[in-house]
Amino acid sequence: MQKFIVYITLIALLQSSLFGEVFSGLVLFSQSQGQGPSKTLLLNNFDQKVKIWDHTESTIGVPHLNTDGSIILQLKSSDHYFGNTRGPIGGVFKKLDYNGEIEWRFEFYNENYHPHHDFEILPNGNILTIGWEKKSLSEGINAGRLSIENEIWPLVIHEIKPLFDGDIEIIWKWHLWDHLIQDSDSSLNNYGIIKNHPELVDINIGNFTIPSEGDWLHTNAIAYNELLDQIIISSRHLNEIFIIDHSTTIEEASGHAGGNSNKGGDILYRWGNPINYGRGTINDQKLNAQHGANWIPQDFPGSGNIIMFNNNPSDATGGNNQFGNSSVVEIVPPIDNQGNYIVNDSLPFGPNNYEWVYGGDFTFFSQFQSGAYRLLNGNTIITSTQEKNIFEIDSLGNKVWEYDLELSGMQPGYTARAKKYGIDYLNNIMGDIYIDNQIDIYDFLMALEIFMLDEYLQKIDFNSDNQINQTDIDYMIGRILNTLMEPN
Repeated sequence: MQKFIVYITLIALLQSSLFGEVFSGLVLFSQSQGQGPSKTLLLNNFDQKVKIWDHTESTIGVPHLNTDGSIILQLKSSDHYFGNTRGPIGGVFKKLDYNGEIEWRFEFYNENYHPHHDFEILPNGNILTIGWEKKSLSEGINAGRLSIENEIWPLVIHEIKPLFDGDIEIIWKWHLWDHLIQDSDSSLNNYGIIKNHPELVDINIGNFTIPSEGDWLHTNAIAYNELLDQIIISSRHLNEIFIIDHSTTIEEASGHAGGNSNKGGDILYRWGNPINYGRGTINDQKLNAQHGANWIPQDFPGSGNIIMFNNNPSDATGGNNQFGNSSVVEIVPPIDNQGNYIVNDSLPFGPNNYEWVYGGDFTFFSQFQSGAYRLLNGNTIITSTQEKNIFEIDSLGNKVWEYDLELSGMQPGYTARAKKYGIDYLNNIMGDIYIDNQIDIYDFLMALEIFMLDEYLQKIDFNSDNQINQTDIDYMIGRILNTLMEPN
C-alpha cells in the first residue's frame, strides 16, 4: 500500500507541473575525460538513468542511438601518429547492443590519416568520418602555404561500410587538398584570384593550433542531409562552415565537375567568415570558433535551416579563451528549388544575419565543443560543454529542462553534445517506453504526460484506436498495480 501512495503522489505532482513543455523523449550523450574509461548515458525527462553503457576507452564526440536500442560510437585510439594533437582524436568505432555486447568493432587510422572529433551515420548504415590527412612540409610549401614550420593536416572525409568482422569497405572519400587556391605564387597549378573562387579554400588562411605541428582547420563537426545528399562540416580555426556534394563518385569528388551540383567536390556553400574568400571584412564575420553545425530535419520547425553553437570566446588578448558570450544561432541558407546555393559574383554567401539567436548575452559559455539540435515540437536541446550543462528551451527561449552533469553522480569529464530522441523512436514491447522489459511507474508517468498533452504514441495504444485515451491509461494502471501488489 505504501508503494501505491507514492505512485498516486507522483501522478499528482506531474499533473501540477509544467512538464508538458518539455519534448517527450530520451537524451543520449557520452561523458569522458582523458584516455581512461568513459560512459554513455540514456536519460529520460525525469532525470532517470534509463541505461548506462560503460566503456574501457574514452568516447569521442556524439554517440548514435539505433531504433533497436543499440548504439554506435567513436573512441580514442591507444596510439596515433599526429604529434601533440589537441582535441578528441578517435579512430576506434564500435556498435554495442542494448546490453553492452559488441556487435562489431573496427579501427580506422594509420600514419597518414586519423579520424577525430565527430562522425555521422548515414541512412544506409555507413559511417562518415572527418580526419586529419598528413602532408609534409615540402608538400605544404609546394601547394603555396606561406606560414608553415612543419607538416600540414588538411581535412579528409571517408564514407565507411562496416563489414561486421572487424573489416571495412571505403565507399567514398573527399580530400580538401584537391580544392585549394592561393594567390602568392603564379607558377603553381592552384594559383588564382581568391575572391573569384569561393568554391575553393585559400591555403594561406587560418593558423595552426601549434605552429610546429599540422592542425590547420580544426574541423569539429560533420552532418548529412539526405534530401540534398550533401555534407556540412565546421572549421573552428576558420570560423566557417562548408557544404559539399556527397552524390559524386570518388573521382568526381577530387575534381570540379559531376554530382547533383555538377561542381564535383568543390565547396557548394560556405558561411560565417567571408574574409576567408576575399569578400568581406572583420565586421562581416558571424561565427567564432563554432561547433556542432547541423541541418534541422524535414518536418521540424525551421526545416532545412542550419543550427549551430557559436562558442564566441572573447579574451583574445589573454589567449586562454576562458571568457565569452556563447550563443545558439540558426540561419536560412539561400538555396533554390533545384538545390543550388545562390551567391552574387562579387558578394559573400548569404544570409547577412541570423534567422534566430539564443544567448549571446553571457548567460552561458563554452570555449570548446558544445552544440544544439532542434526538436520536433520546436524546442532546442543545447549542450554547454565547458559548464557541464545540458538544457532544453522552448521556442520562446524559456528553459524547460536542465541537467547538471556535475550533480549527475557520473564520472568526471565532459560531454561534447547531447542528442534527444522522440519517445517513440525505440522499438520495444507494448507499454515499455524505456526498453527495460517491464512496464513500471516511469513508463506510466510518460504515458500520462502524452495523454494530458493529447499526443499519440503507438507503443501505448493498447486498444489500437489510433489515439491515447482513458482505456490505454487504465490498462497501464492495471498492469502496474498488479506488479506493485505482488508479494516480494
